[in-house]
Amino acid sequence: MAENPNESQVRSVVDEWASAVRAGDMDGVLDHHTDDVLMYDVVAPPRARGMDDYRKQWELFFEYSPGGDGSFDLYDLEVFAGEDVAWCQGMIAIVDLRCRLTLGLRKVEDRWMIAHEHHSFPGEAG
Repeated sequence: MAENPNESQVRSVVDEWASAVRAGDMDGVLDHHTDDVLMYDVVAPPRARGMDDYRKQWELFFEYSPGGDGSFDLYDLEVFAGEDVAWCQGMIAIVDLRCRLTLGLRKVEDRWMIAHEHHSFPGEAG
């Protein structure tokens, strides 16, 4: 079964975001996110709300990331999209670590925007 056009558009947004992370491109990482984005992360603080907090989490990541291939590779990404809401689930390879990823997106003025992001390590309690 072929992906619907919304699923293809969402997949492109997620792929662009992951490429920006690998490139260390902060503007690209922030693009496609709502101003009130909510992220649950694997490092403290575990909850980031809004663009300022979201940016701080990525600044911390970039301090330790080598960048390039293997630094933030998506795999097993599944995309489910309706007309104005979508979600994705998959895994991220971060050098030698594996992290779960869940994203919630909404369409804002005909543009898919990431509104919710959740990263977690398999085997994590809670």
